[in-house]
Amino acid sequence: MAGPIDVTQLANAKTEAEVDAAAARLNAEINGPAAGGGQYSGGQPPAVYSTIGPNPGGQNDPDSTPPMLRRVTVIDELRGLCVLAMVGYHWLYVLGSQFGYAWGMSLYEFLGPAQPLGAGMFILIAGISTRFSRNVRKRGYLLTVIALAITGVTVLLLPYLGIGEMRVWFGIIHLLAASTLLFSFCRRVFDAIPSFVGLVLCLALFFLFAPVGQGYLGMFGFHWNMPEALYRSNALAFLGFHTPEFQAFDHYPLLPYFFIFLFGTFMGGIIRPSSKIWVNVRWRRRETSGWYDEGLPEFCYRPHSAFFNFLGRRALWIYLLHIPVFYGLVYVVRAVVSMGS
Repeated sequence: MAGPIDVTQLANAKTEAEVDAAAARLNAEINGPAAGGGQYSGGQPPAVYSTIGPNPGGQNDPDSTPPMLRRVTVIDELRGLCVLAMVGYHWLYVLGSQFGYAWGMSLYEFLGPAQPLGAGMFILIAGISTRFSRNVRKRGYLLTVIALAITGVTVLLLPYLGIGEMRVWFGIIHLLAASTLLFSFCRRVFDAIPSFVGLVLCLALFFLFAPVGQGYLGMFGFHWNMPEALYRSNALAFLGFHTPEFQAFDHYPLLPYFFIFLFGTFMGGIIRPSSKIWVNVRWRRRETSGWYDEGLPEFCYRPHSAFFNFLGRRALWIYLLHIPVFYGLVYVVRAVVSMGS
């Protein structure tokens, strides 16, 4: 087998176009004339090693450990902390509203002002993570399916079971689904905006649209009333325009929360290393590929909490399942109490 190929030539690529061009040249070198020329023609492609990746078996050993595609664990841990806070907040509501614990409802109301902070951090981290995702659009479609399932369960199934306080028309998962798809389809437009300019614009737009649910736009003394026609129905509730009587559990409209998500994508564009290598590794008949990022401080890669890391890597499913679990418990308790009475 031919020796390993040094892929660090890609480390000097600063733009997506330069990365794609360098990757194409390397691919041609590996795969031979069929891919545009190169010294390797036919047979099994050689093992590919990055000189910055661990290769304890020797540079010319195809069975040695391939480059490690390290995960930015600090993002997982922060996401895990956020999802735990949101699940705990919802559990307090269930304890107070369904089980009659006054202290649960008191804590729920006490923590109410801080709840947008935790949700905002969750949305921000989702935006940052978008820059590390291999297939943004696919993730957006998956989130859309999950969001529709959440609406179906909370609007149709739970009221049938006698639990009607949890209707979710456009909650945080709906917001992430719509934001992810919007970013995916408009990525070229957003990528054309310098990251620091995008951060300032997102902050300004968030505060400008923050009071849209109250019927106006404004910040720093500026006040502009929105047309009343926008608030005569709930058809545009997903944007933030709804009637005063509108009620929904877990409501996060696109205005202004999309700008938090977008702020995260610009932040992710800054913190993600500009020096990056796309590594495709064939090792013992197994193949893997991904971005090898080494530009962040070591603190970002090193695990700090196995518990929060576990929650963060499964945050979507934990958030998706916690409401059915909570209210399934309520339904079971009610059924047991009714049988005993």
